[in-house]
Amino acid sequence: MAGPYKRPVFDREDPFVVLSFENSLIFKTGNQRTEKPLFVNKVAPCRQACPIGVDISAALHAVSNGDIDEGLRIYLQENPLPGVCGRVCYHPCEAECNRKTHDEPINIRSLERFLSDHGKADLAADVPIRSKKKKVAVVGSGPAGLSAAYHLARQGYPVTLFEAGSELGGMLRQGIPSYRLPTKVLDRDIRRILSLGIEVRLGVQIGKDLSWGGLDSFDAVFFSPGLQSGRSLPFRSNSENRVSTGLDFLKKPQEWGRGKKTESVLIIGGGNVAVDVARTLVRIRQGRADKITLVCPEARDQMPALREEIEEALEEGITIVNGWAPHSIDRKGKRLSVGLFKARVTKDEISGVLTIVRAGKETQTLHADKVIVAIGQAWEPVPLPPGVEIREGRVIADRFGRTALPGLFAGGDAVGGRAFVADAIASGKMGALAIACALDGKDVDVEFSSHQIGKSTAFSFHNVLEPPGKDMTDLKKVVSFEEVNTLFFPRSPRKQSAKVTPATRKKTFAEVTRGLTPAMGQIESSRCFNCGTCIDCEFCMDFCPDLSVLRNETSGTYEFNPDYCKGCGVCGVACPRRVVEMVGEGIEAPSEETR
Repeated sequence: MAGPYKRPVFDREDPFVVLSFENSLIFKTGNQRTEKPLFVNKVAPCRQACPIGVDISAALHAVSNGDIDEGLRIYLQENPLPGVCGRVCYHPCEAECNRKTHDEPINIRSLERFLSDHGKADLAADVPIRSKKKKVAVVGSGPAGLSAAYHLARQGYPVTLFEAGSELGGMLRQGIPSYRLPTKVLDRDIRRILSLGIEVRLGVQIGKDLSWGGLDSFDAVFFSPGLQSGRSLPFRSNSENRVSTGLDFLKKPQEWGRGKKTESVLIIGGGNVAVDVARTLVRIRQGRADKITLVCPEARDQMPALREEIEEALEEGITIVNGWAPHSIDRKGKRLSVGLFKARVTKDEISGVLTIVRAGKETQTLHADKVIVAIGQAWEPVPLPPGVEIREGRVIADRFGRTALPGLFAGGDAVGGRAFVADAIASGKMGALAIACALDGKDVDVEFSSHQIGKSTAFSFHNVLEPPGKDMTDLKKVVSFEEVNTLFFPRSPRKQSAKVTPATRKKTFAEVTRGLTPAMGQIESSRCFNCGTCIDCEFCMDFCPDLSVLRNETSGTYEFNPDYCKGCGVCGVACPRRVVEMVGEGIEAPSEETR
């Protein structure tokens, strides 16, 4: 066989080896073979579940080896905001982690924060900054806009980022309290993105401060204004001056510190914004939660807010009333009377639309000095070019972000979908792919399908940018728990990040959750099965009875010697991570065109 291969060398006294040493090479047992082993990296289920498509398995393997910088570099191939996501992501990856069936899922979100806080990466060293002639404008600097600008800049496009506010970040800066997402963490992620040569224009609202015609010099535009306003209740009230939205409160929470800290406040809503409002108000009041009540129609286990946020709010003394929805707000003297009906939330199995319905005839009235409504966000409409369709407060675009107007793409919350940071990042990433394909004359459907991860809506930008054949991962094959050889993985407890005690944290805006220590980070990343990722354990070589597994010292990959491999399948069983599988003769590893 061609190539500088290394055969295993064994110690005669080692009992964990085959018995024959001298004459096994004279028996060419390959002619007995009906199957052969195939060595191909595959996809871990956590990666398929990640909206952004991060290669979590490879990143955690790097961290487990002490190479935090490499782990961060792998994350940055897909996600430009690891510091943000390592704190506020709803981590669907952990729900699909194969390890959860063995003992406990890997603490992926805390590890993402760990490598972001401790790792270093020089993005500009690997990027052809502003090397292409065609220019792109990105309107809006929330997670979708930052992601689109980042991935376009990585491909060499000159990008100009327009932001209506005075600072970049959109709702990441204005809508997430600092005890969850410290400003310095957001600023660090943004500085890394801007290091790719992205030009920034602050205080410019397209359609108002600058007409759409002012963007004619750009070859493409990505529009991601986000949802900047809070939704109102579906009934009229005579108490508008005492009713605020959750987003308005979070944008200027300090103004609430000027009023009476003993005023009772009723918060309506069960999502993250509602919980953030309640917990922020507790901190403004120096830990006093006795006058703060949150009411929502969902049952406790149905609330859309993150589980840990709900638990922490309860620990801080906030009252949560589940299963009730408002039908009226009336002013009674100096106070407000909020009429509630017993409610439950139903979900349409086809459309997925949630509906609040009455659950019997029971009603009640709660009284408060002020009411904050946090039942969702809405887009603040701005003039759009002719031909762009708006429906139910959303910009109409296809799954790649293409609008009806050539050259104009849209993404983020303004086009709908799940209103989470990770999904907005994924939307910007998809828009960057669609824009690049449009400017380069490529078919975006083909490009996406070629680099799609499993059956998810995510794709690998790393595979898009790397030359053919360099990445040996079959992105279509996802490793199940049943395909992992758990005999190689002793059970071990999950490492949890420490938290500041409720009594202390509710009086300050300091970050609630502490990060993993370096020792904890290495231990927790070592718990990862690394599903589908070859980590050079070489168990395939150790267990092969014919010494036919060979390592190519040039490429670092593994192959089999066809003269001696009899297709027994021991290497496939011995591979803990399903990198090795047995296939029929004539089947080859997937090429760049078929991956």
